[in-house]
Amino acid sequence: MAALRNLVISILRFAGFTNIARALRHHARHPDQAITLMTSTNTTLQ
Repeated sequence: MAALRNLVISILRFAGFTNIARALRHHARHPDQAITLMTSTNTTLQ
């Protein structure tokens, strides 16, 4: 589980998010945007 969390945090940082806790809460409320983040070639969705 820790490895998956670290992977998610790395992806969020790569996408340009600086506040990881805020990004995690946002994507928990908007799972469609999380899927878009994972499949998008343009990773700047802030």
